[in-house]
Amino acid sequence: MVLRFQQPAPPLRPFVQYYMLVHMRYHGISPAQAVKPMPPAPQQWLYFYPREAMNTFHYGQGREIPSPRSIVVGPQVSRVDLRFPPDHLMVCAAFWPGGLHRLLDVPVKELFDFSIDSRALLGPGVAEVESRLAETTDYAAMLAVLESYLLGMLGRLRPRAERPLDRLLPALLPTGRTTASLEHLAAEACLSPRQFERGFVERVGMSPKLYARIVRFDRAFRLKERRPELDWLAVAVRAGYYDYRHLVRDFKAFAGVTPPQLLAAELAHTQVVGSPVLYPA
Repeated sequence: MVLRFQQPAPPLRPFVQYYMLVHMRYHGISPAQAVKPMPPAPQQWLYFYPREAMNTFHYGQGREIPSPRSIVVGPQVSRVDLRFPPDHLMVCAAFWPGGLHRLLDVPVKELFDFSIDSRALLGPGVAEVESRLAETTDYAAMLAVLESYLLGMLGRLRPRAERPLDRLLPALLPTGRTTASLEHLAAEACLSPRQFERGFVERVGMSPKLYARIVRFDRAFRLKERRPELDWLAVAVRAGYYDYRHLVRDFKAFAGVTPPQLLAAELAHTQVVGSPVLYPA
């Protein structure tokens, strides 16, 4: 298994949190073993699959969905199970809150719990990126191709003054300040609570309250991955839940199972490919 994270170039850092490249081979492994649960995460994504396309099972829609060579993933509230092909190569960009909307001019509200073929949304330039990624076997070059594309999008971005809300949104994720009151966050953005919520939904695709739940849920699951020795009550408290029942409620809402069941599904995949993918904090 090959796993690489990379920081974006400085001009892209207000928009892109990180790049990720994953390459796994599942030859000789049954299809049931090549399945990874993916519960909702705070980031929105631009994915490329240069080798073989894969299928996903979307729990919210209750159906299997074949994936194109590239997809834009909007704000998610449902778990998906990734069903990997024998030669799985993925190159992607994870966007800060509001970054996908601002950089790619994507209508994130229309992508709520949904993904779409990148070509349909972003135009023919995506096809060139797909071709260039398929032509190289060098991982660093693949990440450079993705960054070059995003820098080109940045160069075509319509000039407009950055608003306080645009500066505030990327700070919400790493600092965990999604738990702050709506009134306090609105005041920091120089907006009324109603204006703040409207601007938040426009940029992030969901309400601040729902987004805060996704952030807290994701923090709990990633903490358990990094610190398996912690029991679930300790995880719940450290992630900001009132108690274990509160944690279970969100796991059932966003992953469809209890915390131990989701972790067991993740570990089953880990035993096949090695160490889990631990996303940057």
